[in-house]
Order: sequence, then C-alpha cells, then structure tokens
Amino acid sequence: MLGNLAAIVALFVCYSASIINPKSFWPSSFLGLGYLPILLINLGFIFYWILRKPKYSLFSLIAILIGWNLMTKHVTFNSVEPRTKNDSSLRVMTYNVHMFESVEKTETPAKDVFTEIIKDVDPDVLCLQEFSSTIKGNKKFSEKIKSHNNFDSYYFAPSQQNEYNAYGQVIFSKFPIINSGLIKKNEYGINRIIYVDIVKNEDTVRVYNVHLRSFGLQSEDKEFIQNPKTGDGTEETKTKRVGRKLKWAFEQRSDQAESLFDHIEETKYPKIVMGDFNDTPMSYSVNLIGKDLKNTFQEKGNGWGVTHYELLPILQIDYIFCEKNFTVNNYQVVKKKMSDHYPIYADISLN
Repeated sequence: MLGNLAAIVALFVCYSASIINPKSFWPSSFLGLGYLPILLINLGFIFYWILRKPKYSLFSLIAILIGWNLMTKHVTFNSVEPRTKNDSSLRVMTYNVHMFESVEKTETPAKDVFTEIIKDVDPDVLCLQEFSSTIKGNKKFSEKIKSHNNFDSYYFAPSQQNEYNAYGQVIFSKFPIINSGLIKKNEYGINRIIYVDIVKNEDTVRVYNVHLRSFGLQSEDKEFIQNPKTGDGTEETKTKRVGRKLKWAFEQRSDQAESLFDHIEETKYPKIVMGDFNDTPMSYSVNLIGKDLKNTFQEKGNGWGVTHYELLPILQIDYIFCEKNFTVNNYQVVKKKMSDHYPIYADISLN
C-alpha cells in the first residue's frame, strides 16, 4: 500500500508541474517529464488491487481522474476522421526541419524530401523552425518552398546569418501578410518567437511561430540519458551536468512563455500559436501559453501525441493552439522520419 501511496503522490507532483513556475520550485518540472511511467505505475496498481482488494483500486483511479484534463493533453481517444482538406477551413502546419539534415538515409536529396512532405500536406500557413536558406542569388530555398507550394508570401527572421546564408524561423502563407515581427524579450539565439498577421477573406489572424529554449544537450548527454550506467565512474558528474542544463532550460522557457502570454493578451486579432515548445504537455510553459486557447491535439488528435522521437520516442513537444472561436476539424501527426521532429498540422475554421 505504501508503494501505491508513493505513486499517487508522485502523480500529484507531476500535476503541479503544470502550474508551478520552475523558477519558484524546479523539482516538480523534472518529475513532470516522468508523467508517462508514473501514470503507468498507477494503472498497474489499479489492476493489482482489482484482483486483490477492489476498493483500494479507487485511490489511483481517483488520482488519475483528477488529472484527466492533463492526461488528455498527452493521449486522446478521438475517432480518426478523414484527412480531406476543406477549402472553407485554414490548414496550419508546424515543422522543426532540423536544418534540413535528414536523420534517415535517402536516395533523394534531403531538401527535396522535406519539400515533398510539405507539398503533400498542402498547408495554407506553414511555420518552420531551424530553417536555413541562402539569402543571395537565385537559389534561395525560401523562394523554392514559396513557389513549389503556391504561397503568397513569407516572413523569414534569421537568428544567424552571413553574407550568403541565414538560419532561423520562417512563416509561409497563402494569404497576404500585412504585418510581421519578433518578440525580443527573453529570446535566446535560435530559440525565439516570431509572428505575422495574415488576411483571409475579410478576417485578420495573428500567427505565432514558437521555438522555445532547448535543453542544449550534446551527443554525450543524450547517450548518457539513454544509457546512464557508463561503468567509468563518471555517472555523478554527468548527472549533475544534465540536471543543470534541464533546470536552466525549464526556467528560461518559463520566461519566454510569460513574454508570449503577455504579447498574446495585447493582440486584438484571433490567434494561432504553433511551433516547437521543447517541453511536454505537463510543463508550466506549455500550459501557460495554452491557458486561454484550444489545444488542437486535445480536440481532434488520436493516441499518444509523440512529435519528437530521437531521444525518447514518447515526447510531445510540438503544438498547435488556436483561439477558442476557432472550430478544430482535424489534427494529424505526419509519421515521416526526416527531421528529429514529426511535422504536425490541423484544419481549423474561424466561427
């Protein structure tokens, strides 16, 4: 019974990660990363007590039901609907393209495969993170994507550039872009937030392309997380190093989330917020940004919402949120392993 109580306490600490700023109490953010195994442990206790003492199964069951809204941000049970694009809706897509460096070997040039993935989805609005393109001459990749997908315009905001190449975020749109900008407060190099205002028919919509602070893990850090028993006596040192990186990232993302939340509050147009948040649905930053918005995965997704598979193939860190006066018609994860992220898209209609 003590083990069951410990699992329930751990579950409630996970829940607290969604509302406690990691700058105030960072340990809850770490436990929030372990929500899936903690949830499974509690489900295991439910089945165990059903066989032994059924009334005891209510403890974990009630604990899970209390966090039902948070659970459905991780896993949903919606019916799978047709993917046919509706001309009356707006198809929005976000994709961290990983500098167009493929994680899988392909016979076709990687950039061409990425371009075809985008063309197959046929989004009306496309947000890309870790985007790179030449900025001089007639081989601008941004222009190729624009023409290949019949976009009207785009806004490219490089975080790094030289005389010929640039790297950063971009928003493409099949509708006119009448305004664009960058949230400079709490930006961290490539991890920042840009936005555009687009006009569809007579409606003006604000679109945010979000790329929150990454954990900054190097290859050796990722190897250690996947295989913590190194056998060379350096486990403690590596654990502290990884822990410091996670803590800093949690805190910096909370700053960015607060800056974005304030910016959203000042925006008079209907809003769409999407991108690579680098955090799970249990985190403070994701829940703050999505506080007054619809989560398209929660509305129309199905199954466990994995969008990043490289480190641990259980992480959902890419999101599409929209104003509550939008109707969410469709949500899909495109399970193609080119980047370390899967692209996601949603069909939404403004009421």
